Amino acid sequence: MNSRYEEWLKHVFDHVVTEKLPEWYWDESAPTFEASQSEITELLSETFLRAGKDLIKYTDAQLNQGIWYVVSPPCSDFIHALKSPEVPLAKRLEAIGNIFNLYSDCFAKRCAETLGHLSGEGSPLNLCCYMFWDISYLDYAKDIPDGKQMEEAALNVLQKILTIEHRACREGALHGLSGYALAGNKKAHQIIDQFLSNTKLDDQLLAYARNAREGNVL
Repeated sequence: MNSRYEEWLKHVFDHVVTEKLPEWYWDESAPTFEASQSEITELLSETFLRAGKDLIKYTDAQLNQGIWYVVSPPCSDFIHALKSPEVPLAKRLEAIGNIFNLYSDCFAKRCAETLGHLSGEGSPLNLCCYMFWDISYLDYAKDIPDGKQMEEAALNVLQKILTIEHRACREGALHGLSGYALAGNKKAHQIIDQFLSNTKLDDQLLAYARNAREGNVL
């Protein structure tokens, strides 16, 4: 485990959430976390891998705020580490692979089985479950060094997430796959086709999956 892991968790998640004020990280005096791209990759990887255990002490609202902070480029630069050529590819691929654990051990346990594209009510964490792949820009990797390997790793994770028997998790994965499908990625189409062939879905999620295959979702 990275020696700064606990410090990192506190920096990311240990903040009050309020509906009236902007998120803490927009404040000009907000604390920062300085680390190399390699160390940030390690910390992201550990956070995803251990999300089921180490994030229990935080509320759903704190998790939503914190995950949004670390994976959305407008909020921080942390997610860029997963695309940095300064970081060994194996480390970056491991971090991407560990996103599955974030879904299986955290989102699937704490999110309501409502659908984000229908604005279904649920845990504050549902928004992050639905939007994770959209806000992280991890699907825009083909033009960077090792981009093909990263794209393959992300597609493999999305395919695994579809095996989780949880509507919100599956919707989140389909949302991520839709970006690849829109770009004409054949594997994304194959993953969704296989999912549709092998999985019994309710009408709402079935319609969403079919639209995701065409890249026609928001």
